[in-house]
Amino acid sequence: MAKTPIYLKLMIAIGMVIILASLYFLKDHPYYLWIRWTGNILLIVGIVGIPFTKETDKKHVNS
Repeated sequence: MAKTPIYLKLMIAIGMVIILASLYFLKDHPYYLWIRWTGNILLIVGIVGIPFTKETDKKHVNS
């Protein structure tokens, strides 16, 4: 059984937090679009990267 790496989970979570924070709290900020696009990129890269990076389960690997 393969597990999703923690860094991809964190990337998706941070991207979602940045997007939601920019939508609700940073509308008047001069760098609003840059902050929002940073969240979008983190979210998309995290979601797209899930099928390509899987950790193998160590207990099923014979050494």
